[in-house]
Amino acid sequence: MAPSAKPVLVSFWILNFCCVTLAGLHRVSYLQLVTPQAASGLPKRLSMLKVDDLLLFIYDSDTRKPVPRNGYNQDRQDIWKLRSTRCLSWDSWVETTYQALVQDVNTSAPRAEPYYMQILQSCEWDDATSDIRAATRYALNGEDMLQHHSDQNRWFPVHPAAWPLAERWNRAREPFGELTPQGCMFLIEDSGLLITEKTAQPTAHVTLGPGTQAQPRRLVCHVTGFYPRDIEVTWERRGQVAQGEQLSSGIRPNGDHTFQIQVSIELGQEGAGPTEHVCVVRHSNLGDTPLRVTWDSQSPGLPGVLWIMIGCVLAALSIGALGLFLWKRPGAWKRLYRPART
Repeated sequence: MAPSAKPVLVSFWILNFCCVTLAGLHRVSYLQLVTPQAASGLPKRLSMLKVDDLLLFIYDSDTRKPVPRNGYNQDRQDIWKLRSTRCLSWDSWVETTYQALVQDVNTSAPRAEPYYMQILQSCEWDDATSDIRAATRYALNGEDMLQHHSDQNRWFPVHPAAWPLAERWNRAREPFGELTPQGCMFLIEDSGLLITEKTAQPTAHVTLGPGTQAQPRRLVCHVTGFYPRDIEVTWERRGQVAQGEQLSSGIRPNGDHTFQIQVSIELGQEGAGPTEHVCVVRHSNLGDTPLRVTWDSQSPGLPGVLWIMIGCVLAALSIGALGLFLWKRPGAWKRLYRPART
């Protein structure tokens, strides 16, 4: 069955690019998007590199040069010349790969709609055990085609149509198409100092939302401005972890390299009022002392709320602009709520 062009699946692939990095676990994510043909404002190839959720550079086939982000090796012209050469070589190689994969898929199930290819090269390094795991995934229109795992050093077809290409690559032992453990370690070590300098402590404040006859009021804990991404936000009631329903917005990017999250709790449980609830924030930059914020400790002014709103707007605009830039069609971004960790 041929992959269908579903923006939801492609969006899921992009969200995979924004994954959690746990303390002591370093992650490299290199995402490439390949379009069938260049269009106005839409390059044929777009690449983004992140280490520990920090964007290091962006490359597209229109400008034909990588652009550093967040101060990554900003003044190292020798590095960027070398990376430009590699990106140009990659352009030629990935075009051949794209055509071969599309041809194999069309042979098994022809279709008229265009194919968009996504390539996610990722690896994780555990600094406690020094274990490195690297994997590369190729997809068409958000559907996985084939994968490479560094521990087995072999390509595995996920879609039946990808069997011929996987066999050709396994015979050739071509290392250009996957991220190697050595390449992973280089990127982590090369960006280590920059990432350390980017650390930021979270700030938090609590607001009380209005209720209705059908829905009771909720306390909302707004946490923002933190990096690294991994964070734990929970509610306590009368000194104990609250057992009532807690809802999380999920971790979202701010306009800079930091992140934000909102976690709310329903009032009315056990007869406890707003002042008997405490928002507890645990983050690596807080050490062993969590941040504890209560509703009655907040000033009634609006600046904190306005900053949160500005952060939400910037994050929404960034995601919307990326979707429009990549696909020129309505996106399928949804706000997914899930129970908070307790």
